[in-house]
Formats: sequence, C-alpha cells, structure tokens
Amino acid sequence: MAPEWIKIDQITSKVDVYSFRMVLLEIVSGVRNVEIQSSKTNCEDWYLPRWAFNKVFKEMKLEDILDHRIKQSYDNRNHFDMVNRMVKTAMWCVQDRPDMRPSMGK
Repeated sequence: MAPEWIKIDQITSKVDVYSFRMVLLEIVSGVRNVEIQSSKTNCEDWYLPRWAFNKVFKEMKLEDILDHRIKQSYDNRNHFDMVNRMVKTAMWCVQDRPDMRPSMGK
C-alpha cells in the first residue's frame, strides 16, 4: 500500500504506480509479498521489495529471485536485460515520495 493512504497526503495516480511495482516483483519472483520466503524468516522481517533489492543489487544474484517456472527456461544472455529492467522499474516505483515515482506511461 502506498504511504499516501496512511498519511494525510493527497491521493494521486502515483498510488497505482506504487502498486504496480508489487505486481512486477510478484510476476518475476512468483512469490506474493504476504508469503514467507522460508521457514527461517520471521513474518515481520519478510518484505518482497527489500528481499528482491538485496538479491539483485547487493548480492548480484538476479537468478535467485526468479520464479521456478521462469528459471527453467531463463537464459542469462537472452533474458537478463528484460528481467533486470523489470526489477529496476519496480524499485523506481516504490519511492516513498509520489513525485519521485514515474508516471504509468513511463
């Protein structure tokens, strides 16, 4: 849920952009934000965008976030740019400040 819904900020179309990021991450990973990634992860510690960001941009292990149905046909040479772009777009859409998020058209 976009932070504007909780704050007293004006609700704009950027709330849809914020939600779109979750759809992108769920498509790529095959995991819903409400699911716990492993039994060792505490529910309060699990947050899909943080997990995806850490895997892709800190650990540099894009393949670790891929849905198992995608992973079996994933070819790093052919698909890396597309998946990387989806994850980067998702992270761009998660900005707390609505004016920092792209428009849906972008």
